[in-house]
Amino acid sequence: MNAKHAPEVRLAHGGGLRGAWLDGVRVFKGVRYAQPPFGALRFEAPVPVPAWAGVRDASSFGPVAFQWPRDPQAQDDPRGGEDALRLNIWAPDAPPGAHLPVMVWVHGGGFFRGGASDPLYDGASFARQGVVFVSIQYRLGVDGFAHLPSAPDNRGLLDQLAALQWVQAFISAWGGDPERVTVFGQSAGAGALACLMGMPASRGLFHRAILQSPSIACQSVDEATVAFRAIASVAGIEPTRLAMAAAPITGLLQAVHALASDPRLRKAHGMSARNLFPLRPVVDGRILRAEPLQAMADEWTAAPRRLQILVGSNAQEMRLYYVPTDALSRLTATDLEDFVREAGLPMPAGQESPGAALCALQSEYFYSTPARRIAELADAHLGPTYRYLFSWRSPQCGGQLGAAHGVELPFVFANLHTPMGREFAGAAAPGELAREMHEAWARFAKEGDPGWPAHTSARPWTRTFDGPSRKLASAHSQSMSPIESREAVFMSRQNTALSIEEVREALVGVLGESRVLQDPGRLEAHSGDWSDAPHVPLSELPGVRVGRRDEG
Repeated sequence: MNAKHAPEVRLAHGGGLRGAWLDGVRVFKGVRYAQPPFGALRFEAPVPVPAWAGVRDASSFGPVAFQWPRDPQAQDDPRGGEDALRLNIWAPDAPPGAHLPVMVWVHGGGFFRGGASDPLYDGASFARQGVVFVSIQYRLGVDGFAHLPSAPDNRGLLDQLAALQWVQAFISAWGGDPERVTVFGQSAGAGALACLMGMPASRGLFHRAILQSPSIACQSVDEATVAFRAIASVAGIEPTRLAMAAAPITGLLQAVHALASDPRLRKAHGMSARNLFPLRPVVDGRILRAEPLQAMADEWTAAPRRLQILVGSNAQEMRLYYVPTDALSRLTATDLEDFVREAGLPMPAGQESPGAALCALQSEYFYSTPARRIAELADAHLGPTYRYLFSWRSPQCGGQLGAAHGVELPFVFANLHTPMGREFAGAAAPGELAREMHEAWARFAKEGDPGWPAHTSARPWTRTFDGPSRKLASAHSQSMSPIESREAVFMSRQNTALSIEEVREALVGVLGESRVLQDPGRLEAHSGDWSDAPHVPLSELPGVRVGRRDEG
C-alpha cells in the first residue's frame, strides 16, 4: 500500500471504508455495526447496517453512548449521542486473508459510562504486535440495561453480540482471521463477556477470552424491576417504557448517576447493598438464562468448546471508588454491617477502620472471587486456563491509590503516556511492567498461552505483576479469605517441596526457557538436602513462592 494515500478496504457486501495511516498502522474509526437505536428502534434489539455502494469515511470516532460526564465541572453537559453503535479498528499493513489474530476490546464503566474512543484504549500497540485490534461500543444505562416492560432485556449484551457477528463477517478484509478471535474486557466489560460465555448465541464468535477484574453480579427480574422503579422515581417520571422514551435524556442520566454514586440513595429505594451500580445484566431466562457462573457451566456442558481463558484481578480494587473521594474515612460500621449481612459473609476480624475493612472485603467479593471462580470453572470444563494478579501500587492520591481497579489498563495497552494512563499510574510508571503485560496479552491472543504455567486444581499458579520482580505463586501458599472460609475452601499456608518437573515449570514461567536448566536430573541430585549443597532453597528463590501439593 502507498502510505501517501488513505488506506481503503472493501467489505464482503461490496461497500468500502476509507481510514487513515498512523505511524505505519491502518486505523478505521467510527465504523457502524448496527443502526442508531433511537426512534422506532429505541429499546429494541440491534438492527444490522444495510449494505451500501461506494466508499464511506472512517477517519474519525463516532459519539459514545449517552452518559453522565466524569468531569464534575460539566454537570449540565451530558456526553454521547444516538449513533453510538460503532467500532474502531487498528490493523497492520496486511492483505485480506492474512489470517492475523484478532482482539476485540469491550470497555468497562459500570454499564452506565465509558466508550471506545478514549486514548487509553488506542490499539496501535497491539497492531504493531501483528494483531488486528477492534474496540466496540454498546448501549449503556437505561437504553442498554434497564428492565423495561415489553422490551428485550440486556440490550447492551445484544449489541456486543451484534458487533462480534460483524467481526465474523468482515474482519478478514483487514487481514484478520475470524477463527482466531480473542475477546477481552475489564470490569463491566469483563462481566459482560462472562455473560456472553454462558449464552448459546455466542458460539463460534470468539475462541479466547481475557477477563480483567470481572464483575459478574447480575440482577434478577425482581431486582431489576426495583432498579427501574428507582430510576423513574429519582427522574420524576412514571415507571413505564413510554415515559422513559419521552423523558429528556439528561434527566435519565442524572438519575442513574445519582443512584450509582450514592449507596444510601440506593438503599432508600430498596436496592441491595450488594449492587455497586443500579443497572446490570438481567437474568431474564431468555437472553441470559442464569447467573454467569451457572450459565457458563450449563453452556460448556451442553456444547463443549475449545475456549482458552486468561483471568485476573487487582490487589486493591475498591480503592478506586473510596480513595479519590476520601470515602474511606466516612464509611461507618453500619455500612460494613449492612454489606456483610446482605452478602452472607462473616464479619472481618482485625482492627481496621470500617472503611478499610469494607474496601478490602468488597475488593475480594466483587472482583477477585469472581476471577478465581471463573478460573476454577474453566479448568474443570475447558482445559488450559491462566490467572494473574496485578499488585503494582500506583503513587497517585499520595500513594493511597495502590493497585486499584483499572490501574492495570495503561500497562495492558502500553499507553502510559495518555491522560488516563497518567491519572491511573502517575508520570513515572515502570515501562518494563507495561512491556511485560502488553506482550503477554498479545501472546495469549496469538498462541493461547501468555507465557506462564496454566492454573489447575492441582497446581493453581498465578502470575503476579508488581513491577520490578516477577512472581509466580501457588494459591496454596496464600491465606484463606473470609469468602473462601464461607465456601469451605481450605488451603494450606505451609511451604513444601514440589517435584523437580514442577519446579522447572514454575521457573520457566518466571525466568524464561533459556535461563532454566534443560536437564532436570542435574537439579535432582541436590533436591534431597539443600542445606549441604551450594544451592538456594526453593522457598528463597527470587520471585517464587511455592505451596503444598494436592495429594490424590
